[in-house]
Amino acid sequence: MLKRFNLKIGIPFALLCSAFAILLSFIRIESGNAGQYVHLSYYYFSLSLLTWIGNHYLIDFIYSKRDNYNATLFYVYSILGGCIFAVLFDVLNTQITGKMLPVYQIKAGDDFKRMLMIALRGTLTNGLNAFLVFNLNQMKVRERALLELEHLKQAQLQANLSSLKEQLSPHFLFNTFSTLSSLSTEQNVKDFVEEMANVYRYLLDYHNNDLATLQQELTFTESYLYIVKTRMEEAIKIKIEVDQQLLLRSIPPLTIQLLIENAIKHNITAASKPLIINIYTQGEELIVCNNLQPKLSVQSSSGIGLNNIAQRYRLLFDQEIKIETNKGMFTVMLPLK
Repeated sequence: MLKRFNLKIGIPFALLCSAFAILLSFIRIESGNAGQYVHLSYYYFSLSLLTWIGNHYLIDFIYSKRDNYNATLFYVYSILGGCIFAVLFDVLNTQITGKMLPVYQIKAGDDFKRMLMIALRGTLTNGLNAFLVFNLNQMKVRERALLELEHLKQAQLQANLSSLKEQLSPHFLFNTFSTLSSLSTEQNVKDFVEEMANVYRYLLDYHNNDLATLQQELTFTESYLYIVKTRMEEAIKIKIEVDQQLLLRSIPPLTIQLLIENAIKHNITAASKPLIINIYTQGEELIVCNNLQPKLSVQSSSGIGLNNIAQRYRLLFDQEIKIETNKGMFTVMLPLK
């Protein structure tokens, strides 16, 4: 509560208002009764502290409505509220204590002038009160903005460091591939390392690109399939037949690789029961289909697969991919742009 309403400043401010009111009354010698000054002190302290808290509620309410820190609106609401509250507070104080607060040079029977003076005092007190609350709030906002800016700078620095690390990593990996290739005298090892380098190079080149040509995607797929075939041998059979006239059409990068990976993940792959994948074009679509031989247990999905491809097609082409399961075959039809 102390932090929310800035009571470390609000309480001294209320005490100052109270002391100022007592001092004025004492100078004018409005009363010789010490109890009257105690009542006056309590009255102005309570009024000032309550309006201080009220102004904090008001500024939170106004800016939660995103009025772009409209100072005029806040001051108008605050001064009107202070005027009304001062009158109500005076009435309530009179009912509770049974004592009517005397007002300088206003006769006891002239209630209208008395209330007018009470309202004026409340307006002036709350005007100063509102000025302090508003500027304290502005200071808090500026401090928050500076803190957020500092966090953004730190995040940017971290991102730059990560970017530098990512720039070093490909060079290190390609150098490692070259070293591996030179260490071996066997051609199949050299070929495997070369295809791995091709796969990784494509991943780097198209990591931030939305589109690749079908020719580029198929070249990458050939390298990827070399690695898959080396590992799985006769457990997987893949056939690619595409119309040469469609090779310059566009496709989201890594689409074919994701579909092959999805087929391997969800189906049995064994030499006695090979997974058969056909990749071909039909009209202006690329078709990727495989025979269905589902695994009894499938590892949990990483979230990269058909949903990923479907969402990219919606965003890039404003088109839907087609998925069919029919006669023991799982088929995905991809539009080419």
